[in-house]
Amino acid sequence: MSQELRFDGKVAIVTGAGNGLGRAHALLLGSRGAKVVVNDLGVNLQGVGVSSAAADAVVAEIKAMGGEAVADYNSVAEGEKIVATALEAFGTVDILINNAGILRDVSFAKMTEEQWDLIQEIHVKGAFKLTHAVWPIMREKGYGRIIMTASGAGIFGNFGQCNYSTAKSGLIGFAKSLAFEGASKNIRVNTIAPIAASRLVIASGILPEDVHAKLASEHVAPLVSWLCHEECPETGGLFEVGGGFHAKYRWERSQGRVLHTDTLSPELVRENWERITQFDEHSVHQSNGGEGFQELFSRLDSPAKGGNQYVDMEVASNAVSTLETEYNQTDAALYALAVGAAKDPLDETELLYINEFKDEEFRVLPTMAVLPATQVFLQAIKSGKPSLEGLELPFANGLHGEQYTEMYRPLPPAAKLKHTMRLKQAIDKGRSSVSILAVETTDENGVPLYYNEITSFYAGVPGAGLEKVPSVALPELPARAPDAVIAEQTDINQALLYRLCGDWNPMHVDPDYAKAAGYDKPFLHGLCTFGYAGRHVIKAFCNNDSRLFKSIRVRFASIVMPGDTLETRMWRETPTRVVFEMRAVERDVVVLKGGVVEIFDKVPDLASLTNASKEEPKTLTAHDVFSVYKAHLQAHPEIAAEAQMIMQFVVKNRESNWVLDLKNGKGDLYEGVADNADVTMTIQEANMPELASGEEPQLQKLFFGGKLKLTGDTMASKKLEAFASIDKQLYAAATAERLAKAVTSA
Repeated sequence: MSQELRFDGKVAIVTGAGNGLGRAHALLLGSRGAKVVVNDLGVNLQGVGVSSAAADAVVAEIKAMGGEAVADYNSVAEGEKIVATALEAFGTVDILINNAGILRDVSFAKMTEEQWDLIQEIHVKGAFKLTHAVWPIMREKGYGRIIMTASGAGIFGNFGQCNYSTAKSGLIGFAKSLAFEGASKNIRVNTIAPIAASRLVIASGILPEDVHAKLASEHVAPLVSWLCHEECPETGGLFEVGGGFHAKYRWERSQGRVLHTDTLSPELVRENWERITQFDEHSVHQSNGGEGFQELFSRLDSPAKGGNQYVDMEVASNAVSTLETEYNQTDAALYALAVGAAKDPLDETELLYINEFKDEEFRVLPTMAVLPATQVFLQAIKSGKPSLEGLELPFANGLHGEQYTEMYRPLPPAAKLKHTMRLKQAIDKGRSSVSILAVETTDENGVPLYYNEITSFYAGVPGAGLEKVPSVALPELPARAPDAVIAEQTDINQALLYRLCGDWNPMHVDPDYAKAAGYDKPFLHGLCTFGYAGRHVIKAFCNNDSRLFKSIRVRFASIVMPGDTLETRMWRETPTRVVFEMRAVERDVVVLKGGVVEIFDKVPDLASLTNASKEEPKTLTAHDVFSVYKAHLQAHPEIAAEAQMIMQFVVKNRESNWVLDLKNGKGDLYEGVADNADVTMTIQEANMPELASGEEPQLQKLFFGGKLKLTGDTMASKKLEAFASIDKQLYAAATAERLAKAVTSA
């Protein structure tokens, strides 16, 4: 069995110790070597009458066990007199258990001011008077243990106990604040909410009589004794205890929702009520008010605030959806055919999009870059989950409104791809909503290939609570005649062909599904029309060299029916910019408008780009990043003078530990473990470069994105902002050093 916890040499004051809980506390402490001041005024439950018998009896029991104890008969409202008894008898005070209490139960409608005041006087002011009297003693000696006795009524409330509940709640807050103030002096302050058959509980009739034996006061005393022991590190805690059950309570805030102040209304609050009040895995617990307010104010300052029942911006703005795909020349050739390429089998230039046997000449149409973005949506539909966490706009109401695709380099004939999707913006359009999703695509080595921006319009999905932004005006078409016009008729089975590229949305192939959605028959995929437009611009202004194609932006204006003739009218505004619109000729309907294509002024150097894709990813290690921090610290010694804190970094993956010491006068940063860190930061090594990138402070973004964990004095972490001015040259130097090492090792 473990070594017995003793209190030899310690002096304890226990109020209300003549009966019930107080008696149990006093007897247990006395049996373990404590010198006990047994305080009890000897009143009844209503605080009436005076008797020394109860306190004297407990003192006698302690002495019979061989312990030391003295009786005190003063009211807790004169707490300084009780402390004087302890000082006279034993010379000091180490432990204070505020236990004394009375009842004045009555419904609030019938409660008198006297019944209210007396409860506050005994419970709250009594605890104050005693604690205030022992506080300087404990501070001077650098040691103290204080217990407040609250109640379930103070946590949950109880009928007929408004006065009592208020007092007990007050004690909880009192202890919380005292715990902070006493921490530096080794004074621990905790609160219990006992479940015991004390005199007050028996009198209240809250518990059935047959339960009283199971909830003896003696079952509470062991927890109280542990909280009073010098080995116990706990402070600021609230504990429920009784009948052998032990538990800790904590305050917790629901994730809630920040609503845009320019759209606030009672109706908006009502519509978001479920999310405002919902406790789930996103709920927040903070160990102190400073942490809680720091987090809350950061959320209020965040550009991601806002949301409604369909979009939780705080969640969605930090959510990431990833997908890995691959394609080969056959896939690229199928896509080219699906968007109308090689109508003329003798057209040598367009044969390059489908003739996979000519490896050295084979070209990939750049608009094929939209296919993986489509897959992200379709996979989400199959799984029944939103494409991004926090984004639950109903897919059935969505229409593809705009598309922007930018090529960083020409697509290789075959590749393995990695796609990362984030929410760029969610917009309030009154009775409708708009979402803009950004998808970055790299090759398997992390080299950027292209970028997609998908704008979707959700008719009938209210946007209240989201950001309001003005609509972007479409570029005006020149008044002169087009510089080029290309018209091609789509095939009746064009949608069936495009579907083979992976866009299996039944709207485009299933007559019943289309009719249910309000259309006469299936219509062509908007992105198929998009592919036609891109190919037309390449043919007219790039000499059919798709490698010159840099970017394209269009707005989808109307549906296209398979068999429609698509006519693209194009104007060259500058050598590298083309504007266009497309119409369905037979129906004389504009189907794409606001079209803009940017063109490279020359074909990119494919050889260098291909070699670059084989290089080691340019990722900085924790060692690189801390080298940047250390160099900055050496250049700015004033940081240590101002910050005065020690931060422990725990870097996962590499499982390394680093110490930032800003208390030693000049400041230092080294690999190791600190014995007395003020705050500990745990972070993945992959996220370390963001802390030293030379950009704006990333700490809050990483914290609220769940990418780092802070423990200890989290407010101290704010002092890392002193490193926000790190020169980009230092970061560049670290990158160069990293690459130099890689080359040397190779």
